[in-house]
Amino acid sequence: MDFIVSKVAMSICALVVVSVLGGVLGDSPLTRGINELESALIDLATAIERSISSRCEEITTWRVPFLSNGESMNVSIGCSVSRAWSGSSSAALKVACAVHTWNWNGTSLNSSTMETLDRESSAIVATSGRTLEIRTYIIMLEEREVPSAFVAPQH
Repeated sequence: MDFIVSKVAMSICALVVVSVLGGVLGDSPLTRGINELESALIDLATAIERSISSRCEEITTWRVPFLSNGESMNVSIGCSVSRAWSGSSSAALKVACAVHTWNWNGTSLNSSTMETLDRESSAIVATSGRTLEIRTYIIMLEEREVPSAFVAPQH
């Protein structure tokens, strides 16, 4: 019986230690910066997904935020991954829907042409205070209408 009681006591002590360390590290400057970077990326992804799910052509803007301590962050968005970094902290997020960083000229496309354009286009990079434009177009892709998001820096 003493064996079981000692194991239970050790388990409770381990949980207390983990809880205390989690509380101490949960709001540290290191994790706060990463959480803010992730939060910004989630906010950007939500804006893109919302514009595509509307299934109409529209222009939405998204401003790259500053960190809560006033420091600047950088955001990079490519066709499938967005990244944010500031100082030594960084975060990445796989975008749920394809994001295009090239300019569409209004012509019908096929999947292989779109994939080539995505592969050959550069990621868009913006820093805090800058605004990104999210343009949603309904593109004829292999004889069907497909809502597509294009991201570019606002001029």
